[in-house]
Amino acid sequence: MPVNASEHCLTDRQLLLSVNGIEQIVLGYLVPCLILFGFTGNLINLTVLMAPGMKTRSNTLLATLAIADMAFLLFMLPHSLAHYKWLAFNNTFRQIYFASKMHLIAFLNWSSAAAIWLVLTICMERLIGIRYPLSVRKHRATHTHLLIAIIVVFTGALTFYNHFSYDCVTKAFCNGTQIHALCLPVDSDSWPNNTPNPHSPLMRIYVRWSQPINAAFVVFLPTLIVVMSNALLIHTLRQRQKFLAQSTHQASMIRRTSLVPSRCNDVNNNNGPKGSTPPLTPTTAAQCSQSAMQMRVEQKVTLTVCAIVTCFTLTQAPSAVVTLATGFVELGGPSYHVHLITATTFMIVVGKSLNFVLFCLSSANFRQRLVTMMKAKFDKNRSHRRLSNADTDVNTTLVTSGFSSSALRNSFYNAKRKCVRALSLNSNLGPNLSAPTTPTEFQLSDSPRTPLSAGPNTPKFFIGRTKTRAASAIEPCSSTVFFPKVETVQEISAE
Repeated sequence: MPVNASEHCLTDRQLLLSVNGIEQIVLGYLVPCLILFGFTGNLINLTVLMAPGMKTRSNTLLATLAIADMAFLLFMLPHSLAHYKWLAFNNTFRQIYFASKMHLIAFLNWSSAAAIWLVLTICMERLIGIRYPLSVRKHRATHTHLLIAIIVVFTGALTFYNHFSYDCVTKAFCNGTQIHALCLPVDSDSWPNNTPNPHSPLMRIYVRWSQPINAAFVVFLPTLIVVMSNALLIHTLRQRQKFLAQSTHQASMIRRTSLVPSRCNDVNNNNGPKGSTPPLTPTTAAQCSQSAMQMRVEQKVTLTVCAIVTCFTLTQAPSAVVTLATGFVELGGPSYHVHLITATTFMIVVGKSLNFVLFCLSSANFRQRLVTMMKAKFDKNRSHRRLSNADTDVNTTLVTSGFSSSALRNSFYNAKRKCVRALSLNSNLGPNLSAPTTPTEFQLSDSPRTPLSAGPNTPKFFIGRTKTRAASAIEPCSSTVFFPKVETVQEISAE
């Protein structure tokens, strides 16, 4: 008696979306950490490469590669989260994941294919640029943007069949409390239980032929060309390093003698035969030095590209081999095939996440620009905090300014009263004051019996301190607080 599928309950192991424990550990625990690190690193790469003064042809292509890698990691995240039990047993997540699984895979393959062709374009651009420098300078920014658009559209068309290459049928179990899905190939002639394929023959032919075309133009040919181009690029890079070493040595000799011929003539001497070395003038020596400097800059960019392309080749080539071998040979049992897919997927994610590390290790200009941008951002935040604190202090001062002003006025008023009282006291101490040395200055005598004589129109203020009683009386008026003049000193002098 057949069991009704809606009443049959699945076990926890059957509900898990991981085939085995290795896949759950690798894709469920290691890959999310790489996704977080890789997405952040590619975002930093994009910020630095698109900064003012950094927008060159190579940097534009590298920035587009960073966007493609970020898209790959972003579309990889739902597949990685599906290996967690708290999401795998959630019916809402399962419904959304099963409905969008094939579309996520399609976008994942699209971003991966675009990244492959971008790496190929970057490698070829560097190879042409280092071998034929003048040809690269003729290209405009619009040509680069058009090339990027062609790559995106071309790879999107090649991977479009992934949206409907499998038909995922969702089924409810255990009285609707459990949801599971089975994805069936569209190009299959018959489905399980002798069920006829509901899709049209044209759809099946399109999906059937799209798979080998995708394997050839997205996996095999680009990877093969990248490997060959990278090998040629590394060979050219080593030759250029030797040439730059010789040019640096000969440029130093030119600066000393201004007569020593150099191999730079092979580049600048377009009219004469190759290898001819006419005498160099100081102007020609300066041109040679400038050419060597330009070549040195190109050398640094090429070194960064070589590091990225080499890492891409090492992490992407195993996946290409497994993908091509799957269609022609039997790779052992199902579990062995799952292990291969898990390992190659992990290597691809590692390759997408290492671009930031490669930039930092291979490009001194990238490191310098990154440190400069971080310092500028830190200084801007610190200045913003200082301005905020200053605004707070100003507001506090405005609130308390009324009290401070009144307290200051009271302080001056009290000081004035003390000085007036001291002046009144001095009028009774006339014999203790001596005559001023100048018309505008009084001196206090150390002798308490010195007679006082003052000239007319002398200002009424006192400077100086003594140990006498008069000095202690005048001290509150000393050089800090000043008052208006009086007519004569006779007002405070003894007759």
